[in-house]
Amino acid sequence: MASQSIPQPVPSPRRAGPPIHTFAIAAFPVLSLLTYNIAEVSWRVAVRPLLFALASAAVMLGLARLLLRDWMRAGLATSFVIFLIISYGRVYAILTKVSLGGFIIGRHRYLVIIYALVLIVGLWWTARKARQLSSYTYLLNIVGAVLVVLPLLQIAGHYIKDAVFTAETRQQVQSDGELALTLVPPENLPDIYYIVLDSHTRNDALRDDFNYDNTPDLDRLRDLGFFIADCSRSNYRYTLGSLTSALNMDYLDQLQIPASSTSDAQENIWVLLKQSRVRQWLESLGYQTVAFDTTYDWSRLSDADIYLRLGSDAQMLQGVTPFEAMLIKSTAGLILADSQSRLLGVHFEQVNFPYSVYMSSQRFILNQLPAIPSYPGPKFVFAHIIIPHPPFIFAPDGSLIDDPRFYDGENAMPADASYIDQGYVNQVQFIDQAIVEIVEAIIAESQVPPIIIIQGDHGWRDDNRYEILNAYYLPGVSGEGMILYDTISPVNSFRVIFNTYFAADLPLLEDISLDSDYQIVPETSPACLGK
Repeated sequence: MASQSIPQPVPSPRRAGPPIHTFAIAAFPVLSLLTYNIAEVSWRVAVRPLLFALASAAVMLGLARLLLRDWMRAGLATSFVIFLIISYGRVYAILTKVSLGGFIIGRHRYLVIIYALVLIVGLWWTARKARQLSSYTYLLNIVGAVLVVLPLLQIAGHYIKDAVFTAETRQQVQSDGELALTLVPPENLPDIYYIVLDSHTRNDALRDDFNYDNTPDLDRLRDLGFFIADCSRSNYRYTLGSLTSALNMDYLDQLQIPASSTSDAQENIWVLLKQSRVRQWLESLGYQTVAFDTTYDWSRLSDADIYLRLGSDAQMLQGVTPFEAMLIKSTAGLILADSQSRLLGVHFEQVNFPYSVYMSSQRFILNQLPAIPSYPGPKFVFAHIIIPHPPFIFAPDGSLIDDPRFYDGENAMPADASYIDQGYVNQVQFIDQAIVEIVEAIIAESQVPPIIIIQGDHGWRDDNRYEILNAYYLPGVSGEGMILYDTISPVNSFRVIFNTYFAADLPLLEDISLDSDYQIVPETSPACLGK
């Protein structure tokens, strides 16, 4: 019996070219995930996984070429294997929700067998039966080009729009009439710290909704000279609105930001946060802006004079990032990530716990803040700390909680609602104690008494979404000279500071809270009604 030979490709009038579809298919999951999260992450998080994907595709294609002795057939086989790899996690996630008579199809033990059979049949067909390879290659190259070009256009469009809007925003702020007022800085410029504790609600909401009282930590702040605005509310229910309004000392509609329900322009609000009126005013007075890598691209002031992060080459040197963890879990890497073996568990620990970078970045900010006074010159320090916001990974003493039920649900929430309250309280206890120690060190190490604002951007639960922690350290202002009040909101924070220390004459705005349609949301706490 004559041995069966590998069929030769059938000639085609088309010039298919090399199998570039292999690299396009390998790159697609990375580019697609980046496109989906482009408003939240920097493009840098995709560099390492993209290089790994392309290098892996090149190795696989080379090995396939050695075995099949034909580039087009090798490309077809490699693209098929890559497709199975990158689709596994998504298919698994879909099948875990499918039940037939109580039988859950989405189990690795079943899906791995199915994929293995599909792989064997597909490779056999590719190696032995496939004809018209040039046509297949031509078609897949077109598909691959579309898979790569579309997300690249979206990513490029995002950054072009970012650059244009940034330039327009700078021009708008610089031409603002209020910017023309004369600021008279004091002889010794104080450092100004704006410390935002994401989702930190105020004391009465903590007592009523979580049965937790943080009065001892607030009293420690008062002993240091802080004023606590006991009835303060955020101006908006979400971070971007709150921070942008506070740093531009005005309401969003006055900043020409349409309501989110009626305009897509809301996504550009973060540029006003980065190029804020407060920042530009202070820089015009000789301040250096100091900012931290927040892990969220929209609140990264990466063009600050001093920009602090875990490492200048963090994307190459750190462990598995949250972006990479999401990517791995969308592929066949999920099999290893879910493995219960000790050997594989060690290597994939960071994938199963994708908040290691988040944890390190938050601790980095907390560790670096006390060192800021040693930096030369006057400084405006912006520190957006993502605590007590989920994931609820910190215990009250700052150690890592190893119970995954506190953070393994959807969007980093606890899987069980019973863990939400305790997880939130744990985070509040940790950050309150840490912040008191930090400001103690900042005050002690500052040659010129600093100005410090500690502020929640919004509350936590829907029924206390606007109630926030709001604390001010204004040196030289106390007693009869105190110009703060219990209901002051973030929109007036820097108006008070510029009026008090820089001889500005900015009128205080009405302190109101607005929903996404810019409708006023009234106070509901009995203790604060009428104030």
